[in-house]
Amino acid sequence: MNKISALIKLIDDPDEQIFWQIKNEILSMGSIIIPDLENALVSTSDGNSIERINEILNEFQTENLCQNFEQWLKSEEQDLLGLMILIEQIRDFNVSEEDIIKPIAQIKFDIWIELSEERTILEQVKIIDRIFYEKHNFEADEREPYELPNYFISSLLKNKKGNDTTLGLLYLYLAQSQNISFWGVKLLSNFILAYTDSSQNKAIDDVWFYLNPYKVHAVPYKNAAKFSRPNLQEFFASAGVELNIADITPCSNVDIARRWLWFIQQAYIRKNNEEKTDLLNKLLKLFVHV
Repeated sequence: MNKISALIKLIDDPDEQIFWQIKNEILSMGSIIIPDLENALVSTSDGNSIERINEILNEFQTENLCQNFEQWLKSEEQDLLGLMILIEQIRDFNVSEEDIIKPIAQIKFDIWIELSEERTILEQVKIIDRIFYEKHNFEADEREPYELPNYFISSLLKNKKGNDTTLGLLYLYLAQSQNISFWGVKLLSNFILAYTDSSQNKAIDDVWFYLNPYKVHAVPYKNAAKFSRPNLQEFFASAGVELNIADITPCSNVDIARRWLWFIQQAYIRKNNEEKTDLLNKLLKLFVHV
């Protein structure tokens, strides 16, 4: 019997202190041991062993996800599609990336086939709107926007409904994938988009207009709500809310990720899910010095 087999065999030891030592020894061996743990999980019917093996696997998966988030933060691109997949793994460590990439690729293609550089930005936005809302039937979930599933792209792709975060992020990714310079804007109450005339320009004075994919006008066909900076400021003033310039300035994908993770954490807190809340704490700590 080799060392790995011996350690796995000891997982069901009734002494918690011994299990703690065994678990730390297994974790120190790294992800190379994961296939052996998965085989042991399939071959055992002992409830205690199953629980402990799952506990160890969960720690491996948590560490792996944290490392992947660190790599994303350090990457030059900090791409939104990669972020969507990482966020999805919070809910399900074993999610199939293909289940997210494939349907999004189809939407991208449907938009690309109709766009041309000769069109004005407003014409391009109308095309994206028609493909997004009419052809693929995406819409806002206004009944339960803060329910946990609405914070995950897989649910949006499956149910065609989402909240301001997922709808806005998918719309943002689709626009950026066509080299249209939209940026995220991290309003606390709503995630909206800002258009600038260049992928290099992100200052408040570079913004031509704002777009809210969560709010849709139905005439002449479904269009994401479009408004100017004065419109936005007037709206908040009428609501008695003081609006800082930073609140409506285009933000980075890191800011988007931090905001998204925070809202997901709040959703898990409402569900009293301590395990996922702790995982979100670990992920948010990665953003402290970024």
